[in-house]
Amino acid sequence: YLSETFKYPENFESLLYTSQILQAEAIKYGVEHWRRNRGRCMGSLYWQLNDCWPVASWSSIDYYGRWKALHYYAKRFYSPVLISAEDNRTMVNIYVTNDSREDIKGIIEWKLRDTRGGVLCEGKENVMIASLRAKRCVALNFKDVINNNNIREVYLEFFLKDGGRDRQNTDYGNGTLLFVKPKHFNFLNPGIKAAISESDMEFIIKLKSKTFAKSVELDLKEADCRFSDNYFDLTAGDEKIVTVEKSDISKNISIVELKEQLEIRSLYDIEER
Repeated sequence: YLSETFKYPENFESLLYTSQILQAEAIKYGVEHWRRNRGRCMGSLYWQLNDCWPVASWSSIDYYGRWKALHYYAKRFYSPVLISAEDNRTMVNIYVTNDSREDIKGIIEWKLRDTRGGVLCEGKENVMIASLRAKRCVALNFKDVINNNNIREVYLEFFLKDGGRDRQNTDYGNGTLLFVKPKHFNFLNPGIKAAISESDMEFIIKLKSKTFAKSVELDLKEADCRFSDNYFDLTAGDEKIVTVEKSDISKNISIVELKEQLEIRSLYDIEER
């Protein structure tokens, strides 16, 4: 399954990372499909939550309480309000699933981008989704934009905003969609930079990328912690803010030590170059 989807990892650490992304993406694919079909499918569970001993398994939380990629993904794909995309070649349907007990109004924005962040085309749609409903809100056809020359270098970015708020304050989530398998996508070196500051209770990590980065992983070399978000996509030029509660780190470390220990990788980094 891994070799069908991703370029083969260059070492054991990359294998651990890529296998977690494979699992998370597979279960995300299923859950989003089932949630788009609310009414025909009224819920889903995944196997498994955690481990009762140290082991390589399907769990999303390991024996030591550490979150794997799947658990960060699950926090997003089980959000009460979910925006997701269903694709068939260059045709894309954007759905919103509203499992809350309140009707919601929002704005769906989408952009077809290249790896360097350039926008090929874009649009927005005002939407209203009734409570406890799933709805196809936007239908897109990129047959005149995507071709064999650029299909490995373009992706769709979409997000649901709560009336008039800017992107950093989006309440309802976002997503990206490749039109080829990740192993066929021409990822460029994202050169992700992290600026780290702190408050009394937490560390604040601000991330920026030069190009599109998929499944960005943050990790510490010699400590465990729970990040506010992890294994996310990052568009060129956007700023992503991730926080770490100091009480969630397995040992006391200073901001200097955090900067030394922080490791960042994405799908670009899994193969030897």
